[in-house]
Amino acid sequence: MTDVFVMTLKTLVRDRGLFVWGLAFPILLSTMFLFMFANLDDLQSFDAVPTGVVADEAWEGSALAAVVDELAEPGAAGEGPLLAVTSYPDAEAARSALFGGEVDGVLSVGAGGEPRLAVAPTDDSLSAVKVNQTILQSVVSTYARDQALVRDVARTDPAALADPARLADAFTPTGAIEAVSLTRSAPKESVRFYYALFGMAALFGGTIGMTAISRAQPNLSPLGARRALGAMPRVRMLVATLAASWTVAFACLLAAFAYVRLVAGVDFAGREGLCVVGLALAALLATALGTFVGALPKIDFSAKSGIMTALVCLLSLFAGLYGEPCMELADLIAREAPLLAAVNPATVVTDLFYSLYYYDALGPYLVKATTLLAMAAVLIVASLAFVRRQRYASI
Repeated sequence: MTDVFVMTLKTLVRDRGLFVWGLAFPILLSTMFLFMFANLDDLQSFDAVPTGVVADEAWEGSALAAVVDELAEPGAAGEGPLLAVTSYPDAEAARSALFGGEVDGVLSVGAGGEPRLAVAPTDDSLSAVKVNQTILQSVVSTYARDQALVRDVARTDPAALADPARLADAFTPTGAIEAVSLTRSAPKESVRFYYALFGMAALFGGTIGMTAISRAQPNLSPLGARRALGAMPRVRMLVATLAASWTVAFACLLAAFAYVRLVAGVDFAGREGLCVVGLALAALLATALGTFVGALPKIDFSAKSGIMTALVCLLSLFAGLYGEPCMELADLIAREAPLLAAVNPATVVTDLFYSLYYYDALGPYLVKATTLLAMAAVLIVASLAFVRRQRYASI
């Protein structure tokens, strides 16, 4: 049995064609993703609101000017500034910049110290400009509210103005809401495509198992004919062939994983060790699938190759690999037909990485890992049944 494992391993390693889909394809595709999605995550980040201010005498020295200057500085926790401020000498220059699209709003101070906000009309309520205008409106409203509060305190309790601590407490929001993270890592849109890539790469590793088991069949390979004349039981031959195929497939996935992690810089939430375990399970499932296809009776090798390629491409489609529309299709299937998603090997592998990236608990990961093991076991048993029942009139 050990000899069969070693010899099968050697023949697989020497077949360079197997490494095209098992190793070269995921590396090339991840390189394409690296350039295609370079700015995808940046598009979802917040940019400072382009804001103009009328820097006249009323503005200089006003409390609103101090507030705007503070909002234009980076936050203490490393956040970017809320406002990107541009000063204009008069209202006419600021108005020209506003309608020229240079800024999304113009702040100024009236003769009585009241805050003013000018915005350009827009029809799209969901546009970035409209969102920025809403942010500026919130800034002005908050400032006006605080200004009214100070005036009310000055009228009802003038002595309170002499106590900075009381004023600071009055302007500090109550702690009724606490910001918490619902996921282990900050969600990034680009990681979905890389995780789906691993689902497809794992299944393409099934071609290794399909090739190995086909070569072990007497009617498809001279090597299989010689082995059939030996005394080794078919069960042991199948196990040795499966183990050698899994070793090669797992090594290919490890190399692809190292490239995606170190070169593409994809985040795995600091759980690389569990990702490697998941890759081992994915390689086992893929090898079992390839072994099952390779063990199908009365089908030649070229037809089996076509079946395997079609299966991988179809299953990867429903895992969301081929762009944003496919991602939406995968989400739709997960919502409307969860059972179909649960039995799709490419989707299960993809979701296994999701569970490590998004969840603190390991429960979802263990569910996906168990699913991979169960599907692999079913495919191995079915492959064994095909191999044991095959009979040949002559070799």
